[in-house]
Amino acid sequence: MKSNHIENSYVASSDLTSNREYRKTDQTPPSVALWKTWGLRLFFAGLVFVIGKWQLMSLLGGPSEWATWRGAGHSLLLALAILSIGGMFRPLAFLPIMLFEVVWKAVWLTAVALPLWMAGEQIPGIVSVKGSIIGTGLIIICIPWKYVWWRYFTLPIEPWRRKKQVADKSDNLL
Repeated sequence: MKSNHIENSYVASSDLTSNREYRKTDQTPPSVALWKTWGLRLFFAGLVFVIGKWQLMSLLGGPSEWATWRGAGHSLLLALAILSIGGMFRPLAFLPIMLFEVVWKAVWLTAVALPLWMAGEQIPGIVSVKGSIIGTGLIIICIPWKYVWWRYFTLPIEPWRRKKQVADKSDNLL
């Protein structure tokens, strides 16, 4: 009985040493304030119920007067709303969706809305400019940036390929 326990602990410890290069299990994530997770849940719920409803109605209404890019935009926003359902329950696991939301809104505001506004032209009514600025600013406040830094920049990256396993002589006998 005792030898079995020792053998199992040896296998577990050798397994840990072989995986140490790939993943460091001793690193713990930084704590995230509860108000930030609830804030993210509210924004995910907004994406699901508000954006999802608008985009679903747009798609069900028919694409007769749409340009190709407008249809792609509505489809992308509906897909974003559908994926955001998971974010209402696991906001940190679905955090890349919020990061995508911030990035695409920032790109749209700087590349599309700002040049049109500076030229005095009409800004397309696909997205509300004031709502985008306010909403994106509030999302930026709710995102736990220490957690983002820890998760996406300090953890080791996944290996590009696995190391070849050296076959044990006892495996060749079977």
